[in-house]
Amino acid sequence: MKVLRHSRLVALMLLITILLVACGGTTNTTTQQGTTMNTASQDSTYNGNSMNNQNDNGMMYATPTANTDMMGGISITPDMGGNTNAYVHTGKATINGNQVNVLMTNKGFAVYYYMPDTMLKATCTGQCAQDWPPVLAPQGMMTISSSMTLPKQLSVHQTPNGAQVFYDGHALYTYAADKQPNVATGRGQDMQWYLVGFLL
Repeated sequence: MKVLRHSRLVALMLLITILLVACGGTTNTTTQQGTTMNTASQDSTYNGNSMNNQNDNGMMYATPTANTDMMGGISITPDMGGNTNAYVHTGKATINGNQVNVLMTNKGFAVYYYMPDTMLKATCTGQCAQDWPPVLAPQGMMTISSSMTLPKQLSVHQTPNGAQVFYDGHALYTYAADKQPNVATGRGQDMQWYLVGFLL
């Protein structure tokens, strides 16, 4: 009788395990920064659900596989050399074990793009732009330099925010909650904000 009861319990636990796996259960993974990330099984798609997506024009999007606890942020190591007086600088970030080239401001703050923006349009304005300040060109400057040669072009376009800097046609922003240089805390916010990465 005890053996039968024990067998039923084992069979029930096995059934629950199979159901969890079949339904795409969630597992916890620890990232290099020591934060916990919930990883659900997802497809690799362009909508922000996969790591290092690349679109047809060669721009790399450093996106997470799932919602991420960003309390510690992602460290960015600035690239040395190049034009130190440039308006846009480059650096390297390690995201989920992969090293990604990213853009930074000349003060060392991470540069982000907003998924809902379309080519040459900035839709983060008003209150959104308070939380995600646009990268604006200095008054009268219509061309922007970078510390290193980039594979795609930096440009300046008039938006409701002012003379906003774009990379490869995508509006650039910083994150008001990034309080110190070389640390990005906004990546993955609302599954819409990502670091601007690029391929060399």
